[in-house]
Amino acid sequence: MAEPKTKPERRVAGKNKFRLPDRPPRVVEINPLREILEEAKAQEDALTKPSPQTRSTPAKRIAGVAQSVNAVVRGNTPAQTDAGVSGHVVAKPPPSSDKVISFGEFSKRWSPILRSGQMSVCRVLFELTYEAGQTECFTSMPKLAAAAGLKERQCYNVVGQLELLGFIERPEIFNTPTKKGTVFRLFLTPQSPTAESNRRYHIGGEGDS
Repeated sequence: MAEPKTKPERRVAGKNKFRLPDRPPRVVEINPLREILEEAKAQEDALTKPSPQTRSTPAKRIAGVAQSVNAVVRGNTPAQTDAGVSGHVVAKPPPSSDKVISFGEFSKRWSPILRSGQMSVCRVLFELTYEAGQTECFTSMPKLAAAAGLKERQCYNVVGQLELLGFIERPEIFNTPTKKGTVFRLFLTPQSPTAESNRRYHIGGEGDS
C-alpha cells in the first residue's frame, strides 16, 4: 500500500524561507567633533552671560594672562612678560570715551558687523588690555594668531580689516635684534582710522625709520 503524500507546508506571504541571523546592535561610536562643537557652543553661550569672576580661557592660557582681574595691574603682567612687553607700555586707566564693559557686552553689540575671525582677535586683545587694566599691549603676530585660533596670514588680513573699521590701532612696530612685535590698541567703539604715516617703525638698530 502506497504511503500517503504529505502536503507541503503552506507558505505565508512575506515570510522568507531562508532567515538571516539577527544583526548585533550597532554600537554608537563617540564622535570627537560633536564634543568639540558642543564645547565651542557652550563657550559662546557663556560669553554672552557676564559673570562676577573671570574665567581662564584658551586665549589667556596661550598668552599667559592672569586669571584674576579684580585689581588694576600696575607694571608688567604675566601676559606682557610672555609676549615680550617692554617697560614703555605703562598701565593706565582707559580713556573716558571708552567705558570699560565685559567682552560679552562688546560681542553682543558688535557681532552683527564683525565676523568670527575679527571677533576672536578682539577677544584676545580685550584680555591683554582692558582685563589687564591697560589700553594697549605688545605682542607678536604669530602669538596673536595662535591665541585667536587663526593662521598667521589670516591674522594679518583680520588685523588690517579691524584697522579700517576703527576697532584697533598699531602705533608702533618693532623688528630689531632685541625686540620683535607690535603695539596694539583696542577701541570698544570704532574710531576714525589714523593715517598709516603716523605709525612708527623700529627696524634694525635702535633708531626709528
